[in-house]
Amino acid sequence: MHERIRDILLAVWGRTVATHPVITLIVCIAIAGASVYVTATGLEFRSDRSQLVDPDEPWNKLYSEYKKNFPHYQDVTVVLDGPSGTTDVDELAKTIADRLAGDERIATADAGFDIATAGPRFFRTAGPDRFEEALGGLAAARGITAAENANAGLGLLLNQVREGRGDPGAIDRLEQFLVPYLAAARGETRGFEFMRPEQSRWQPLVSSEGTGRLRYVRLHLADANQSVNRLAATLAWVRESVGLIVAGSTTPDVEWGVTGLPAIEADETTEAINDSTIASLMAIGLITLVMFVAFRGLTVPLLAAGALLIGMAWSFGWLMVSVGHLQLLSVVFSVILLGLGIDFALLFVSRLELIQDEHEDLASATARVYRRMGPGMVTGAVTTAAAFAATALTNFKGMAEMGVIAAGGILLCLIAVLSAFPALLALTGRWKQIIRHRPGGEQAHFAHGRLDFVDGHPVGTLTAAGIMAAVLVALALTVEYDPNVLNLQSDNVESVQWEKRIVRDDARSVWSAVVLCPPVQAPQLVRRLREAPGVSGVGGMGILFSDDMAEREQRIAAVRDLPVAVLPANPGLASMITQLASVHTGIMMNADTAPPDIRTRLQAIAADIDEAIKAARGLDGRQQEQSWEQLNAAFVTARDDLAGWLEAALAPGPPDAEDLPPFLRDMWVGRDGAWLLTVQPEADPLGRSVLDPDRLGTFVASARAAVAGTGIPVIGAPVQIYESSELIQREYIKAACYAVAAILVLLFLDFRRLADALCAMAPVTVGFVGAFGMMGLTGVPLNFANIIVLPIIFGIGVNAGVHVVHRWRLEPFGRPRGLSGGTGRGITLTMLTTMIGFGCLLTAGHRGIRSLGFVMVIGLFVTLLACYTMLPAMLKLRARAAAVAAREERGRQSAATPVRHRRRSEKKLVARR
Repeated sequence: MHERIRDILLAVWGRTVATHPVITLIVCIAIAGASVYVTATGLEFRSDRSQLVDPDEPWNKLYSEYKKNFPHYQDVTVVLDGPSGTTDVDELAKTIADRLAGDERIATADAGFDIATAGPRFFRTAGPDRFEEALGGLAAARGITAAENANAGLGLLLNQVREGRGDPGAIDRLEQFLVPYLAAARGETRGFEFMRPEQSRWQPLVSSEGTGRLRYVRLHLADANQSVNRLAATLAWVRESVGLIVAGSTTPDVEWGVTGLPAIEADETTEAINDSTIASLMAIGLITLVMFVAFRGLTVPLLAAGALLIGMAWSFGWLMVSVGHLQLLSVVFSVILLGLGIDFALLFVSRLELIQDEHEDLASATARVYRRMGPGMVTGAVTTAAAFAATALTNFKGMAEMGVIAAGGILLCLIAVLSAFPALLALTGRWKQIIRHRPGGEQAHFAHGRLDFVDGHPVGTLTAAGIMAAVLVALALTVEYDPNVLNLQSDNVESVQWEKRIVRDDARSVWSAVVLCPPVQAPQLVRRLREAPGVSGVGGMGILFSDDMAEREQRIAAVRDLPVAVLPANPGLASMITQLASVHTGIMMNADTAPPDIRTRLQAIAADIDEAIKAARGLDGRQQEQSWEQLNAAFVTARDDLAGWLEAALAPGPPDAEDLPPFLRDMWVGRDGAWLLTVQPEADPLGRSVLDPDRLGTFVASARAAVAGTGIPVIGAPVQIYESSELIQREYIKAACYAVAAILVLLFLDFRRLADALCAMAPVTVGFVGAFGMMGLTGVPLNFANIIVLPIIFGIGVNAGVHVVHRWRLEPFGRPRGLSGGTGRGITLTMLTTMIGFGCLLTAGHRGIRSLGFVMVIGLFVTLLACYTMLPAMLKLRARAAAVAAREERGRQSAATPVRHRRRSEKKLVARR
């Protein structure tokens, strides 16, 4: 658009809103009210990090399919910290699971599983000690299956008593085995349930492969895809309920917490929302205070804040129309807009202060300000919006959404503030009293001459700036990207605290990669993955294939193939009484040399046997026969059942999915039948997480190399973080390039001179380098949250340079160049308020958001310094060069004048002749 047409339209805009303030405000407030209503009734927050990435990315698509196929991936976990070797905490975990499972918000709650629900070959997945214990029990059970009748079983019992001398476990088995025999001796009937292979034994969910302190309760939510608002409420209820259960238990001092991927993401988003809200309120207050000091009054700041709130309401309406939700990155957009939106009012007032004495009415004064400063404001807003909009061209959905929201919000704030603020001033009816007069007019000097040395020493100024920039570039090159998402969050967040405690207790149990495969490929993949560097083990269905599987198979085969002779014994109750007497004798022999506590138990058992033998002798022959037959029938049935189970347990080959308890099978077998293998990283000797930048890429590459050629991908949280980190870095660099290109094109279209466009971008370029240089100096890494500065620092920081160059073009001889006539004051106030907006993020608990505030404040501060020094020096040198060129041109013209005169005289002479 031609500059004159643009200037005329801006003047008409200013005159109209100041002349018709009531209509203007009615329209503005109506739009704001509609926006607030739509936002209040429809805005939702999303916490799932995978939704921040383009869903069409192959690795993200695989992860999305994995979540649908294995819904337990997003279980919430209650963690209890108590000493190992006791059952008190285990019982507390079971109580928590039972209580919470009764609520409609919880689909399932599990604190462990009953071993009885597992198949006969499940014992092969146990650790070495448990495996040896189980195998010994199976060998002993094979002896029982060889017993011809119940009396033969007593013979085996006698041998076990002799072999288990002093063993409390053997005493327990003795008491258990004697129950049906002693009952038969008394004429009663008792079964041999203890011989059932599916013995009930509770296995809690314990860290460090069952040896750690931590117990877990896994909660599968009824609505796993609920919004952050509802999920936060559900988590609050879970925490309150667990707190009450623990307080009312016999172990009220046990430490506990709630974590898990949904809890971490929801807590992170909730924290970011709270941080953003607090920062926004602080920004409004501090910006208003700055305006109060700058304009020496309260009315102007309040009117400007009111206009800004209208613009913010419009921006939220745009948010609902364009995206419809907020997430971790976009939640801070309000803080950004607060700092940027108020700039338009500040620039307006800064110029109005200088010219108000030259106008009787606000309409003409507003028209003049809009004509002279409007182009700079429009260009600045459009370039900033273009920088944000450039991010929408990337494949990083989280940043693209942020860019769309911020780009539209900036333009709407421009329109709202420049419409509502003059209208509010007009309604007061005393705008000249409210806007204080500052002398100097549009040629007013900036900073009372304190920066005039820049005009006097432009070369020295630029040399010093160049040296400083070189140092900052060297520091900037040391900045690295940190993919560890736990480093972004506050240590005060409960879910993060407990996640880190889990890592300390067992570094392998968290942040494992995931491989999904058909069952037939599982053995090969497990073997290859275990051999991969940096992998400590393979969990999930990988537990079916132990590291020493071949050795275990040999041990099992030895037990399976060991011949067991049939143990005969005389039938009848009389023979049973004889066997009981032998057992009694054996017990008393052991009791003489047993420890005191064992001796007391053995003597009590012996007394029971004596009493039972007496009772048996008191039965008549029919009663004895009937009692023996019932006893033997129960024994034979239990023996045959045990034999069938032992045959399955000792059969060759690894266990399969049916041998797992249903709880584990639900977690590790997908809805499509795929098996889940968890690839566990090695514990780092330095205590570093696998998400550390020095470890993450190596671990992912190692896991991928292990499955290369199988056509099976590696997925899971580490892969998501690694791939998204690579994507984020690529896309942010791309977004920064897009933003710079868009800004440069827009500035060229505005200034019609490439040199002017480059000058306007020079300060923000130095500011960008300064931000990264200070990050390198202070050790602040790039991360998921603060890498956003790559595109937006150019969009926000270029505004100051745009206004300086615009002013210089209007007033080339102002001192310092481009800062006269209120421009220097205006950009000082606008940059200060923008820095305040980002500076308020420094109070955030979320470390990623806090680092974003730090980087932006430093970058904008360096940009402002460059506008004070480097840019005026550049403009002075350009003016000097232009003056030299003009003198040379005049010299050439004056030198050429006599020649032309001579030729003209010669022509006249020829003509006269």
